Amino acid sequence: MEHNDKVIKLGRNITISDAAFFDGTNHIMAVEVKVKPGYYIAWSSEADFGDFGQRTGKLMACHHKFLERMDDGTTEFHWEHIGNFGVDTATAAIYTTGTCPFTEDFADADDAFSCRTGIGDGYYPVYACIEKKQVVGIMVDFTFADEEEIEEKDLEVSK
Repeated sequence: MEHNDKVIKLGRNITISDAAFFDGTNHIMAVEVKVKPGYYIAWSSEADFGDFGQRTGKLMACHHKFLERMDDGTTEFHWEHIGNFGVDTATAAIYTTGTCPFTEDFADADDAFSCRTGIGDGYYPVYACIEKKQVVGIMVDFTFADEEEIEEKDLEVSK
């Protein structure tokens, strides 16, 4: 699978949303969460959607220090389902709450990461990676459409 890693700087309060609804006026289109502020490695990875082909399967961002501890095997963490958000423009973004995540040409800014969503519009789950009672990672899974499947999903960080 190909990745398009990017380092982004996130503040304490972040938003995961449809990329076109970053102004905070439509809460069904966003999930907001407090995270450990700092530099995050953000990336998207592909999944096989059968007849729809290879598409974005996950959007992830993890604090760079957490990834180092994970690589060293010196951390304990768990994933927690923290909400769902609607997508209407087939794009999703992670960014610091209250900032405009895009430049005029709709490209990522230094404090945001966006990607195309799996099959497109839908309602997608957001998971938080918890280490020592702090959120140090975010994952959006575009492979689900059913809420029961969301609850049963085994979560993993694959980079």
